[in-house]
Amino acid sequence: MRVIAGKYRRRQLKEVGLDSTRSTKDRVKETMFSMLGPLESYTAALDLFAGSGALGIEALSRGVTHATFVEKQPQAFLVMKENINALSILNATQHKDDALMFLRTTTATFDVIILDPPYTAGMLDEALELIAKKNLLQPHGIMVSLTHKSTDIRIPEGFTLKKDRRVGITNITFYEWSEQA
Repeated sequence: MRVIAGKYRRRQLKEVGLDSTRSTKDRVKETMFSMLGPLESYTAALDLFAGSGALGIEALSRGVTHATFVEKQPQAFLVMKENINALSILNATQHKDDALMFLRTTTATFDVIILDPPYTAGMLDEALELIAKKNLLQPHGIMVSLTHKSTDIRIPEGFTLKKDRRVGITNITFYEWSEQA
């Protein structure tokens, strides 16, 4: 697994190597970040269900000012820390916490929120609801989720679907605040 573009381009990242943690394929990552576009104007990213931290690191590599990583699985959290340390990343905050608990307790807001939950965990709808309820996404921000192609997503009130694309078995879905919110 590697960083695709930006400051850390071509740098190798460690993978978690657990059945419960799925690595995001380079093709999915490349498609997602191409759809996101330039990130230099974004100051705060949240990599929820971070795993190895690859998606948040990619966002930092492409210009996001600061990233917050949330991962509860102990081995994944250690791999994420190793990846961040190996690249000498200083503009990152790491939380060893349950993603939904983090959303319930945080007061921070973000320009970019990346949600890549385990496909079978069924936590995406609740995460989206918490983000909407607590206004954790900045009005000019973008939220993206990676889900299995067969996952039905309930889009919470206040958000609209901006883009949706399938890459292999993964759906990449982008949301933004709706004009009515």
